[in-house]
Amino acid sequence: MPYTHTTWTQLQTQLSLRLFDAANIFWTATEVEIWLTEALRTFGLCAGFWRERGSLATSANTAFYDLPTNLTNGAELILAYSVTDQDIIEELEYALLESAASQSTWGGTQMFTYNDLANAVQNRLNQFLSDTGIVVNRSVINVASPSIGRQSLNQDTIDVRRAAWIGAPPENYYVNLWREDERTLTAADQTWSVNSGTPEEYSIMAPPPLELQLAPPPVSSGQLELLTVDSTALDPANGATILGIPDDLTPAIKWGALSDLLGNDGIARDPIRAQFAEERYGQYVQLARMLPVVVHAEINGVPLIPSTLQEADGLSPTWQNVIANVRNPVSEVLLCSANLIGLTAVPDTAYSVVCDVVRRTPIPAGGGSNVQLGREQLDMILDYAEHLALFKVGGAEWHATDKQANNFIMQSLTYNRRLSAAALAAFSASMQSQRQKTEVIRRDETGVALGALKGSQ
Repeated sequence: MPYTHTTWTQLQTQLSLRLFDAANIFWTATEVEIWLTEALRTFGLCAGFWRERGSLATSANTAFYDLPTNLTNGAELILAYSVTDQDIIEELEYALLESAASQSTWGGTQMFTYNDLANAVQNRLNQFLSDTGIVVNRSVINVASPSIGRQSLNQDTIDVRRAAWIGAPPENYYVNLWREDERTLTAADQTWSVNSGTPEEYSIMAPPPLELQLAPPPVSSGQLELLTVDSTALDPANGATILGIPDDLTPAIKWGALSDLLGNDGIARDPIRAQFAEERYGQYVQLARMLPVVVHAEINGVPLIPSTLQEADGLSPTWQNVIANVRNPVSEVLLCSANLIGLTAVPDTAYSVVCDVVRRTPIPAGGGSNVQLGREQLDMILDYAEHLALFKVGGAEWHATDKQANNFIMQSLTYNRRLSAAALAAFSASMQSQRQKTEVIRRDETGVALGALKGSQ
């Protein structure tokens, strides 16, 4: 049963009254809506408040499924990405006291240019993807049997999270490739780069950027199935582009861009707010690394405990060759990343996969739509939205809202702790969703690295 006590218009009116701007002169109606939206999304991210059941139908011979484009509740894609680069630019313009009349041309002051904002959004989006690896994409590329086993990658590739060898047609036989480095390969077999065969491992240690080493070098042509973290190219002046990260994490791009814009030398320099914005960006990076997604899963009505892709590869590196049948139906959901799941055995027909997930924050569609929050949470949302709105004012007025921001954080923690008390299993939903990253590590903090810079020993 949905909440029906407060409409979106009523909540916006309450924030305008808090700001002593009922006529929406200094904070426009659009701006008020923007800061309330960010407050709701931040609460959803911190507390995992909005949980919903979604379903997807499988396709024959398809092992991997992207949740944002497949998981539905009714007609709604409950994890879909919708925030665009132009949306972030509009938020930046309001936060910087610039004109937000157009999202493709500059109508503001000489402190910034349109390209300043567009470049800041572009840079921080790709930095965020690199920092978090939050979105993983599947692709298949052709390999023409190079003599030394070096394979070029797409220029958008940030990180290779998994690779599998696909034998040439008609076999199309999948073999998982284990991630290794050249020292380990040589210690095991000094002829690994001399004798061709079916690849069993890969390395990104010795090859140049945008190349991948196959071991042994392939004896014949084939294909590589890759799961990668990829950069995104934006061009907001020529049309809005969806950022391609979870909506609730998109404020990270705004804060990172604000840090860059306010940290530059010149008349726009504001080191205090730039540092604050950088800290906020860092907090969103940490939240992304703990993001809970799948809480519970069922296949054809049968509950199961989700596994990880690494566990399936370890149990059977050729699991993608096993097609489901009556005696061996699809029985496992494999968590690959925040957006990607795999299924084993590989579906032979349409199965119903149901996932209870922490969904994207439901933003009311219009002024008369109800805000899906309890009465006990409305005040904290207004607190944080007020704090966000005062950022453009700066100075003592903005710092005076630190208490409201702290109240928002404490209320989010209180809800989270209350929810955690109900989780009796050893693994929380967050740990379950992030296990693949702990099994295939993205960041080594031990200081054992190729470059000269090392972490603490």
